[in-house]
Amino acid sequence: MEKKLNFTIIGSGAGGTTMGAVLAQKGYKVRMFDINKETIAKLNAVDELRAIGCLEAHGKPEVITDDLAVAMEGADVILVPSTTDAHEWIANHIKPYVRDGQMIILFPGHMGGALLVSEILRSGENPPKLIIGETNDLLYPCRVQEVGTILHTGVKEHVGVATVPAADVDKVIETLQPIFPNMEKRSSIMETSMKVGGTLHIVPTLMNVNKMDLGESYDYYMEGVTPNIAKLIIATHKEGSAVLEKLGVPKRDMTAGLVKAYHLPETDDLYTAIQSCKPYIGIKNPKNLQHRFVHEEILATFVPMASLGKELGVETPMIDAFITMCQIFTGIDYRKEGRTVEKLGLKGKTAEEMVAYLKQ
Repeated sequence: MEKKLNFTIIGSGAGGTTMGAVLAQKGYKVRMFDINKETIAKLNAVDELRAIGCLEAHGKPEVITDDLAVAMEGADVILVPSTTDAHEWIANHIKPYVRDGQMIILFPGHMGGALLVSEILRSGENPPKLIIGETNDLLYPCRVQEVGTILHTGVKEHVGVATVPAADVDKVIETLQPIFPNMEKRSSIMETSMKVGGTLHIVPTLMNVNKMDLGESYDYYMEGVTPNIAKLIIATHKEGSAVLEKLGVPKRDMTAGLVKAYHLPETDDLYTAIQSCKPYIGIKNPKNLQHRFVHEEILATFVPMASLGKELGVETPMIDAFITMCQIFTGIDYRKEGRTVEKLGLKGKTAEEMVAYLKQ
């Protein structure tokens, strides 16, 4: 009889809690970790974890802990549905506990997540033989309704997954697709990592920072994106597209993509498209600059995009400006803390060499 896999989940937000419920219900041994002691105490106090709404599941991991060593005991598969700004910390802190044969998947990787984790875990003498991968998106559209209960408002039918090296993806699909059927194979992290992101989050948030300073609440997209802010979003998106074009990634029209994704009336104007997007209505603004719309996106999207641009000889003045603004506002050295070509193992490579490395 084949041994049933042991899972470790790192991150106990909505996605991690859902994974815990799904895996426990299916009879897998699950250990869940979070750095937040208060969150762990609350999750331990409930009888079971539940997913409700468009996805139904319930169960309780055998261990829910803030002790990473305990969480990693016996793990065959390590699922990381944390915020992407935590990936570097997680990789450095699980490194003493990883062993040959383990599978580590980020949900999602954002830009270069699997590369970053691979560079850390596979460094040094005699590194363990690991399978390291990432998805291109969150696995579930969901939010915490109350402690231990996650409301699912929809179903994502297709979530791409790729690995470093690319050939390992077949093992991931074989292992995880029976549990998470919306996971789909991608040819390489060129498809999961190399995409322009963050512009709809960073630009409007920073351009409305005065409202944040005053403690005002506003409709993030309907009020926060004005015609001129929409122009800044487009200009920033075009810079990112120019960087990725150097790596052979086809240009994507942001407005057309939004129209297609949400089945909006045809328009070539981003402001008009956003104003007609009903799912965007009622979404409230971030309350501070530690919100994922800023902190996570700057670290894991804008910094690697600017760093790649510099390495490839593509100027990114708008992206650079938003990074600098955020550094001034927060006092955080994002260019040091974020994902640079050095951290991703891409320093000194030509565009052709980068593509070959990403597709290996």
